[in-house]
Amino acid sequence: MSAHHHDHSHIPQNKRILAISCAIISVYMIVEFLGGHYFRSLTLMADAGHMANDSLSLLLALLALYLSERKQRWFALLNGLSLIIVSAYIVYEAIQRWQNPPVMLALPMLAVAVIGLLVNVLVAWLMLKGDHDNLNLKAAYLHVLADMFGSVVAILAGLSAWLLGWQWVDTVASLILGIFVLKSGWQVTHEAWHELHESEHHHDH
Repeated sequence: MSAHHHDHSHIPQNKRILAISCAIISVYMIVEFLGGHYFRSLTLMADAGHMANDSLSLLLALLALYLSERKQRWFALLNGLSLIIVSAYIVYEAIQRWQNPPVMLALPMLAVAVIGLLVNVLVAWLMLKGDHDNLNLKAAYLHVLADMFGSVVAILAGLSAWLLGWQWVDTVASLILGIFVLKSGWQVTHEAWHELHESEHHHDH
C-alpha cells in the first residue's frame, strides 16, 4: 500500500516545488533588474535576464503538468525569442558603456549579487527534493545551476569594482553573461521551432 501511495505523491510535490521556486526566482529577478538599473551594474541586469530564463523554464515545467505539449512549445518559442532580445540589449549596452563607463555603486550591487546567489542555492536545494525523472524539472534545475554561475560572476564584478576600483569588469562580465543568455535563447528557440514544425508535419499525415 505504502509503495503504491508513494508514486502519487510525486506530482503534487513537484507542483509545489516548481510553484515555490518559480515565485522566488521571479520576485528576485525583478529585484536584481532594478538593482542593476539603480546601482548601474550591467552584470546584475544580465543576470536578471538569465533569471528570467530560469523562471520561465520553471513555469514551463509547472505548466507541463497541466497544458498540452503544443501550447508548451509556443511558450518555449516565446521564451527563447525574448531571451535573444534581452541578450541583444545587454550586448548593445555593454558596447555603449565601454566608450563611456558609468560608475557602479559597488557595495549595494554586491549585496544584491550575494543575495542572488543565496536565492539560487535555496531554489537548487528545493529542487533537489523534486522528482528528477521529470525531464522538465531536470531542465529547470540545470537552468538554476547555470544561474548560480551568473551570480558568482556578478559577485566577482562587484568585488573588483569595490576592492580594486575596476569598473570594466562589470562590462566584461555582462558581455559574457549576455552571450550565455543569447546561447540559451537560441537553443530554446531552435528546439521549440523544430518541435512545432515536426508536430505540424505529423498533423498533415
